[in-house]
Amino acid sequence: MTMWLRFRLANLIVGGLCALSLLVACGGSKGSAGAELETAKDAQQKAQPEREPPPAPSEPKDMSLPPVHVADLDNGLQFNTIVTDQLPVVYATLVIRSGGESDPARLPGLAGLVAQMLKEGTTKRSSAEIAEQIEFLGADLWASSDEENTYVGVRALTEQFDVVMAILAEVAGTPAFNSKELEKLKRRELDRLALSEREPRYIARRTFYRQLYGQHPYGTVDTTPPAVKRVRRQDMVRWHREHFVGKNAFLVVAGDVDPDHVAEAAQKTFGVWKAGKRSVPTYSEPPQPTNRNILVVDRPGSVQSVIYIGNLAIARANREWIPLMVSNQVLGGSAASRLFMDLREKRSLTYGAYSSIGERVDIGPFVAYASVRTEVTTEAIGAFFEHLERIHQEPAEPEELVNAKRYLSDSFPLKVDTPGKLAELVVELRTFGLPDDYWDRYRQAIRKTSASEAQYVARSYIRPKDSLVVIVGQAADFAQSLQQFGPVTVVSPDGEIKAKFDDKRPNAGATGAQRGPID
Repeated sequence: MTMWLRFRLANLIVGGLCALSLLVACGGSKGSAGAELETAKDAQQKAQPEREPPPAPSEPKDMSLPPVHVADLDNGLQFNTIVTDQLPVVYATLVIRSGGESDPARLPGLAGLVAQMLKEGTTKRSSAEIAEQIEFLGADLWASSDEENTYVGVRALTEQFDVVMAILAEVAGTPAFNSKELEKLKRRELDRLALSEREPRYIARRTFYRQLYGQHPYGTVDTTPPAVKRVRRQDMVRWHREHFVGKNAFLVVAGDVDPDHVAEAAQKTFGVWKAGKRSVPTYSEPPQPTNRNILVVDRPGSVQSVIYIGNLAIARANREWIPLMVSNQVLGGSAASRLFMDLREKRSLTYGAYSSIGERVDIGPFVAYASVRTEVTTEAIGAFFEHLERIHQEPAEPEELVNAKRYLSDSFPLKVDTPGKLAELVVELRTFGLPDDYWDRYRQAIRKTSASEAQYVARSYIRPKDSLVVIVGQAADFAQSLQQFGPVTVVSPDGEIKAKFDDKRPNAGATGAQRGPID
């Protein structure tokens, strides 16, 4: 053993003996020391003032959005300018008034595929060259599509406004629809669809809207593998030529800009577009059910059930939209609403249960939804219907109504705190044909909604007795027990009818499997 190790060992032994001696010396005074500590703690707690509840929130203040400067180009393209100079940024969104509703019957999802191809190169530059310039500018470029519109937008510093407007016009007006890029897109889409087919929530949403809307354009929520394989470059060129025209488009620019400068830039970039004509889609009449229909998509092995319950409800421009939104907020609009507080907090059936009102130009849906454990599927369906009936039978409690209106009203400023969000609100005005002062009156209309008015619109637009119920899960565990709520049809994910149950028939049970449309 070295001298250094002997020295360290001696120090450790001495330190241990000293610590032991200290513990023995303090042992007799442990009680008194503890008492002194407790006394000091009590005194400290008594010295602290009692906590007061937080102050009640003040009444929400009225607010007005910046005015929208509106003008038209000679070719009919409307441009809207909102000036807000808090930040030196600008958002420009070009909206084509054609979306999924204008897809050809043989090519569902064509509008969405066109939107994705817009960023894949123009007749002047490749997608890589465009992406490089956007990155150099520190800007953003996006393109998307929904049921009613196709969107192309940019965000940049105000000093780059003229440059990004030119990029926006190039991408929207002169896409190359390069065949090689199209083949890449088709492979990506086929892979995405294959993955989506494994997602219960995707299957539930697709099945729900298909059954709810029938042949109506809103019944198609995505493209299909056959459509992706079938689409050709000529189809995209034809659709783009027909819909990307002045009279079928509008532009929204929001940020630190001058309206005269926007008018000059719009004329320079979009003034060369052909006028064309406004695309007015025709809507097939959606089904009008007279009783409840329960459709179970069987996925053996699923440990959860995805539930969608709803009915056709209301168009976005309807004057009863806001009262219905208040009623929905009481029912299932947030984590403080009835569905969430009961199905999750009280019964522990799910991580979350909600409801919503879909925004559509034509009739939109009311939907309540949740994912639950397989073994509690029937109980969860019963809980949903309890609340759908209750919203009919009794008005909201005063505190419920106050909280619902306060949530909707007080959260609205979060929708106007950036130029991009202001632009989105103007897009809504134009899409749904709302008046220019709609958002100025929005919060006041919410606050004026009474309990009786909210209950009245709920009775009109939330209809549990003729609702559609779609459940994706392991049917063997719950399908037959759902007869208590209405006739049940069990299908495979590809639509093959596997069984039917109806407690109104004697000896109700499964029928033979068959393939075909579901009534």
